[in-house]
Amino acid sequence: MNYLVVVLLALVPSWVASASSERPENIITNGNPAYDGQAPYVVGMAFQTSNIWCSGTIIADTWILTSAGCLSGSTGVTIFFGATRLSQAQFTVTVGTAAYVTGNKHLALVKVPRVGFSNRVNRVTLPAMRDRSQRYENWWASICGWGVTSLRNSQPDWLQCVDQQIMPNSECAAFFGSSTVTDQVLCTRTPNGRSPCFGDAGSPLVTQQGSLVVGISEFIAANGCTLGIPAGYARITSQLEWIRRYTGIAN
Repeated sequence: MNYLVVVLLALVPSWVASASSERPENIITNGNPAYDGQAPYVVGMAFQTSNIWCSGTIIADTWILTSAGCLSGSTGVTIFFGATRLSQAQFTVTVGTAAYVTGNKHLALVKVPRVGFSNRVNRVTLPAMRDRSQRYENWWASICGWGVTSLRNSQPDWLQCVDQQIMPNSECAAFFGSSTVTDQVLCTRTPNGRSPCFGDAGSPLVTQQGSLVVGISEFIAANGCTLGIPAGYARITSQLEWIRRYTGIAN
């Protein structure tokens, strides 16, 4: 059986839309522009040297969780906090590689100086350790990010969000194969092209029930993000022990 080739969702942007841009239509495909405070746990991450753009997730006042592939080749990162629009971020923080925690196939951590929380900057809750076997199949969740519809688009300024339904891994493996869709991966359905896209790597998938971060955006099919093909995420419940080992965070 032939399976689809996957591509990581990190982006090398040509530029960021200007502060005067109207609400963009070309972010997370077929999503909706975020309102202030809708996703205070999402941060933008501009990696130095590699020039990769990703998103990250605030899981504590000193820790950002993101996709492992985002850190590749970088010498540091500037993080945009409270940025419904990147041009109007509440503040930015820049750290070097000494702040990176790597060694995980799917996830990475970045330690930052302690940040104060508000309605625009806040953490999201990790699943409880007792829920490590929870699959979240058919649960509804939301993802927010600054990704684009194709590499021909410029990176937008305005955060956008889209609802996703989590699917069984067996259904996702029919597209990508079981060697890609392991127990460390979670997938969502993307009907009508409602999907994360290039530049959305590291964006959190947060359940509508309980507001738990259950996935970190990682890959799509190489032939595009608007074709209704599932989107792939790092499964958080499979990495709770790893996260606790380095951060001390456990629910």
